[in-house]
Amino acid sequence: MTRPSAFFMCCVANACAALLLLTTWSTKAAEQLETPRLYRLEPQHSNIAFALELAGRSRLTLHFRRVDALLEQPAGGVSALRLAANIDAQSLDTTALFAARVAKSPRFLNADRYPVIRFISTRFVRTGADSAILSGNLTIRTTTRPITLVVLFEPNAHDMLAHGDALSFSADGHFSRSVFGLTSWPATVGDDVHLVVHARFVPLTRSR
Repeated sequence: MTRPSAFFMCCVANACAALLLLTTWSTKAAEQLETPRLYRLEPQHSNIAFALELAGRSRLTLHFRRVDALLEQPAGGVSALRLAANIDAQSLDTTALFAARVAKSPRFLNADRYPVIRFISTRFVRTGADSAILSGNLTIRTTTRPITLVVLFEPNAHDMLAHGDALSFSADGHFSRSVFGLTSWPATVGDDVHLVVHARFVPLTRSR
């Protein structure tokens, strides 16, 4: 019987080593995707704003300077993301100082009495490699209504989540202000509110 050559045995040994390395890497990658992770919004690199149309087709943008948000990646990876955000209504700011005071007044957000605007996600659906639809409940003052946001992630979002890296995305959606009881100035302020989000989340936990 012919004995295997040294070259053949070397090839077999290298193939076995490569297979073992690949199996180990695949197991670690799977464990990373199966391990829940928690991310917190990085406020200094994020922006949340409401944009409204005014009479004469001008726009008024209300920026919120203080937002606390958590993003959870349960087992299953990016397709199972959950998001909860608290927006400080008192932190509302705009380039028009008078408009900021009016927007926080009892005739609009009533920020003294209702200081927090909340969003809690209910569903996350991937629509592409770096896009998704995020549905959730938005609470303004005492009214809670569903809202849908179109999400665009930075490229390679799945790899960022798999490795526990910071995650950035933009999102936008629309809602009717009158549905939330914000009915003041109907002749001068449009009913449609454009919610615009630019968010960067950093990991609070990493898999071992």
